[in-house]
Amino acid sequence: MKQLTGSIPIAALPESTDVSAKEQLIATIEWLQKEGAASETNLKLLTAITESILWSEESYTRFLQCGFDAAIELFDISSQNWEFKESMSSPHNPRNWDEYKQLATCTDIVLPST
Repeated sequence: MKQLTGSIPIAALPESTDVSAKEQLIATIEWLQKEGAASETNLKLLTAITESILWSEESYTRFLQCGFDAAIELFDISSQNWEFKESMSSPHNPRNWDEYKQLATCTDIVLPST
């Protein structure tokens, strides 16, 4: 895409803001509905993720890992025409998020070297 238009597409994710977790969740659900992606399965997954912290730390970690896997796959697909250095240093790259790095230190995730 960059080669065709001269611009780099950013994954169509809602902007993060300094709002409460509840407001972020509501905004995410509204965004999913607006994009036509608020399927019953997706909403059940969101519910399971939000409730998983009540189950156990292990369950919560597995849900986080699943979410990061999906975010990384989406980013990799949407940035496939980016320059490698741009892609790896992008703030939109889930591999650069503090939460991902923290999860990686607690689990057996192998972070790619940059």
